Amino acid sequence: MPRVSLRLVTTVSLVAIGFCISIWRVALPWWDEKSNGKITLRFCHWQLEPGVRRALDALSRDYEALHPNVRVKQIAIPGRIYRQWGSTQLVGGQPPDLMQIGLGLSRGLFFDDFEPITIHVSAPNPYNAGGPLEGVPWRKTFRDGMRGAFDAKTMECFGASLCNNTVRIFCNRELLIKVTGSDKFPTTFAEMRQLNEQLQVYNQEQGTALSLIAGSRFSALIFFRNLAGTQTQKLATRLNPLIDFPIKDKDFNLAYLEGAWDFDDPAIQQGAHLTSEAAQMMSPGFAQAEGDQAHLRFAQGQALLMVLSSLQATGIIEGSPFEVTIHRIPQPKLSDPDYGPQMHGPIAEAALRTYGAFGISRSSRHPELALDFLRFITSQESCRKFSRLSRNLPTVIGIEPAEEMRPFLPNMQGYPSGPDLKTSSEVIALVEQTRHLLAPPISSPEQYLATLKVGIRDAMHTDISRIIRGNFFSVRLVEPSIGANIQLANTQPDNDELISKISIQLGAQTDIEATAYYTQMRLRKVDRTSRSQ
Repeated sequence: MPRVSLRLVTTVSLVAIGFCISIWRVALPWWDEKSNGKITLRFCHWQLEPGVRRALDALSRDYEALHPNVRVKQIAIPGRIYRQWGSTQLVGGQPPDLMQIGLGLSRGLFFDDFEPITIHVSAPNPYNAGGPLEGVPWRKTFRDGMRGAFDAKTMECFGASLCNNTVRIFCNRELLIKVTGSDKFPTTFAEMRQLNEQLQVYNQEQGTALSLIAGSRFSALIFFRNLAGTQTQKLATRLNPLIDFPIKDKDFNLAYLEGAWDFDDPAIQQGAHLTSEAAQMMSPGFAQAEGDQAHLRFAQGQALLMVLSSLQATGIIEGSPFEVTIHRIPQPKLSDPDYGPQMHGPIAEAALRTYGAFGISRSSRHPELALDFLRFITSQESCRKFSRLSRNLPTVIGIEPAEEMRPFLPNMQGYPSGPDLKTSSEVIALVEQTRHLLAPPISSPEQYLATLKVGIRDAMHTDISRIIRGNFFSVRLVEPSIGANIQLANTQPDNDELISKISIQLGAQTDIEATAYYTQMRLRKVDRTSRSQ
């Protein structure tokens, strides 16, 4: 009788154990409900900020108090693995009832994985009854009219959200006083440069190695984009004379392919120089650092400043053993001899818009309950509580932000930001691969632009081609919905809401299709010109 090898026995055992664990994991939600007699409603998200999780937990307990037969379970997943984790849950058919949409989840094809709630958003939110928003359509209770949860491809609404943000600089006030003798924070980029020079003098005198800004890949992206946008304002006007309507990303890329601007343009040159100066203010290794590494550096007093969004305020303020003050990112002034000539003026911040809507998964075991919970957490009273506990700016109208959140309110005075090179996936990847050329000790804007120039045309061409394909796919995706709605309208001629939706869908389809053909025509013209040269 042949002997069975130990390796084979071990392999089979591990496979069996893994199979049993998988069965247990799949059956756990069902068994949990059967064992305690309560319905378990699960929702997942990537917001690991302590204030957000604390606020969502408080709202979950409030909902349980109103519905004793329901238990709400919050699942917080790190953003770095959220797409993989969420996709696995959706493919496996056992996703949470509500999932935060974003970070690449569903690849933007929400209709495949989430239930549209469009038919519900025009009705009042029952949890606003008895308050000032009683009788107001649910979508109109949001500051952005629920645009953050609206999918232009399908013309459907796929959820609701409590999250929005503005970008700010967090400052170690105690360290600022030590370095400068004052708590006065710079309001212009020239003053920011002076602060960095003062810090270098302080380091020499004290024998320290403090950085001005605790940097990470994410904070560098938003910091550089904020500054670079000041240098392309007049370029955007030349490319699109209607200053109130900034040039879109794909049109900016197309304009480059058509020869309307190049890397010798003063706007691009000065933008690279400004970004290079900003890179020298960041902590060493920022291009590879993650947010938690930058946060640790700031909390340990190894850096004076940190650039982050308002939604992360609780983590920064509560996790720092010193007083933290909050400020807008200093921008160049029009009188700045280096960077002022390319500007129209200071950049105005866009109106607040929600993001990361919680969508009802198509495989939810309790879709009606998930919708009810979604209404509850986005009611005015719940949003007020969420805003207070999370220090997030409120997404629902009629709520005044807490006093400590006022520095995060968007500044609506100024001009639109100009375009920058970090516009679409291939271009962003190229910029990310090249960004180290801006950082000390290399720090060469000329070398950075020369390296970008080598691959930028192919990257832009790939991005624009992908956009065109996506537009045509969107048209085909929505056609069955339009056809079904037209059939329904034939049997419901008095349904004004349905007829209005058909009109909106047809108008959007025409606009998307026309844009796709026009963009395709321009790209083909570029290709013909390139071949003839």
